Amino acid sequence: MVELPSCREDEKAGGIQVIARAAKILNALGEHPGGMSLGEIAQAVDLPRSTVQRIIAALDNAQLVRSSGAGGLRLGPALLKLISSVHSDVVEVVRPFLEQLSADTNETVSLARASGTQLAIVHYVVASRELRVVPRMGLNLPLYSTSGGRALLALESDDDVRVIVGEAYKELTEMTIKTLPQLLELIGEVRKTGFSYDRGETLEGISTMAVAIDTLFGRFSISLLVPTARFRKHETRYCEEILKCKEALTREIGKMTAVEG
Repeated sequence: MVELPSCREDEKAGGIQVIARAAKILNALGEHPGGMSLGEIAQAVDLPRSTVQRIIAALDNAQLVRSSGAGGLRLGPALLKLISSVHSDVVEVVRPFLEQLSADTNETVSLARASGTQLAIVHYVVASRELRVVPRMGLNLPLYSTSGGRALLALESDDDVRVIVGEAYKELTEMTIKTLPQLLELIGEVRKTGFSYDRGETLEGISTMAVAIDTLFGRFSISLLVPTARFRKHETRYCEEILKCKEALTREIGKMTAVEG
């Protein structure tokens, strides 16, 4: 005699399926910061529009998604609260690696994330020397001009870069890029090499280089902030050290993922 699944087992399986579908929808919205229509979401996650509409309604009630009018649906404010709690965790994990990079280069190091069109500094380690760069916590700078911002933009598609930063750029210094084609060309180089540079485009006299890390905590950039005169002299060594930091950090986070999985 074949045993049929109990009602409780059916409910459990159904609940897991709904959670999996909701996660797919949230991931799709996360990949399209400019917003998506119901039809676009349904196509992206390969689900009927009616199913997507029901799940979106539940996510909207929980403030996990929000409607932005003509722009369609986007991730909601409740996710920002979750993200802010994650940031305190990521700093604890990343701090020793940033401290090591700063010690190895004797330069200032920062950890940052994208916040809309801006690069927001999450944590930094200041170099212990007289001529050094000291960033301000909470200082937001444009994604388009900063090395950390462009490192993060390089993880996006060109279409999403267009949506995120637009096509009009404020000229911060005479070195600041002025057009979207210039930005996309620089981002293309970042995708090829893995390194992003800001040679006095954001602040005169300061050059920076950055790499992006795509982790279970989210996407962050690690940057070296250096007076321009010294940057030119030691650029090759800075490349080696920041890459070493990224590789060590990626291995550590990989271990954490394996343990938690």
